[in-house]
Amino acid sequence: MMKKGILIYDHEVQEWRLWIEHKAYWLQQGDSFELLVQNQYFQAYLEKDFDWFVTLEGEVMFVLHVQHIYKVLVNPQNYLEVEDPF
Repeated sequence: MMKKGILIYDHEVQEWRLWIEHKAYWLQQGDSFELLVQNQYFQAYLEKDFDWFVTLEGEVMFVLHVQHIYKVLVNPQNYLEVEDPF
């Protein structure tokens, strides 16, 4: 079942985290999710070169800005939960 979540950059480990409700999940290169862009969700794939970026619909690439929070739709069963950091 798809759930709404957010992508937040974790500056300590220099990686993106997926948050659904009050739980954090690991993200790694190649993970896919639906990313909200101007009120529409697009299939996205997380990738990294010098910067973290996503490829949308297999065609459009853009760099994720570490200060931004991104809204996503995901199936939480596809991700491993991070132990509660608090």
